[in-house]
Amino acid sequence: MAVSARRHRQIRTLTPPSLALAAALLVAGGAGAQAAGEAPTRRFTAAYGLSFLNLPAGEASLAVERADARYALELEAGLRGLAGFFFDGAGKATVAGSTNRAGAVTATFRIDSRYGGKPIAVELDLAGGRVRSASVAPPPTPRDDRVPVAPEDRVGVVDPLTMLTIPLGTAPLDPGLCDRRIPVFDGASRADLVLSRGSLATVTEGAYRGPALDCRVRWVPISGHRSGGSNVRRMAANDDMRVRFAPILDGALLLPLSITIATGWGSVHIEATRWGGAPPAGPDAPAARPGVTVRLPNAR
Repeated sequence: MAVSARRHRQIRTLTPPSLALAAALLVAGGAGAQAAGEAPTRRFTAAYGLSFLNLPAGEASLAVERADARYALELEAGLRGLAGFFFDGAGKATVAGSTNRAGAVTATFRIDSRYGGKPIAVELDLAGGRVRSASVAPPPTPRDDRVPVAPEDRVGVVDPLTMLTIPLGTAPLDPGLCDRRIPVFDGASRADLVLSRGSLATVTEGAYRGPALDCRVRWVPISGHRSGGSNVRRMAANDDMRVRFAPILDGALLLPLSITIATGWGSVHIEATRWGGAPPAGPDAPAARPGVTVRLPNAR
């Protein structure tokens, strides 16, 4: 692939935040619960394909476990094709917590990864939506235009994997489920995801067939980001991000089925390629791939 040096630099600057947000949206919807003894553990797995500029860019697998109100989630993903040519990432993201009528409550969150050839580790410990401890190594680079994270920005938040959890319970699918503002803290920055403009759809093709919920998504930076960053301004102004949810675990929870984010170079698209069921096994199964770093845009 022949790419001019100038365009190469532009794509490296423009695409990682969009792909990172797409990956974060992908895994955020799947909140299940960890086995606790009082109730049997229910497990759900899904696989996704990621594309950019209509070309294959990555794959991801998601595992959700639930028992009573407790949940555990693990994401593994990998970049290839166009995305792997321009930037790299490897690692694993896990989260555990509980759900209630208002949504999900994170207890622990961890990422061990490599991004751009450098290791990045994030650990969060929360109680009742309040961050008790946060560790990011290496820490964000000091910048004059970086907005300080205030103490109140670490209260009433969820992690980047749980941020789109929509516990459904016995309620029917309704467009009003999209009307919510979700405060997210990733260890270095605070942002809000604003869901709106809900509509119902019936999916007739692909890995899942049945009712689904479509939502518009806006990303609103709060703190920890660089106020002068072009990527921050671009993502905050992006009014063309959509997520489609479908029910899992007997309809108790909604998980993203597809995600589309428009960029100046084209659309980042994530689509479920397997919805439930056992992952492929045996000698013909795809080889395990490294994971991408899941983080909010320009958090570093």
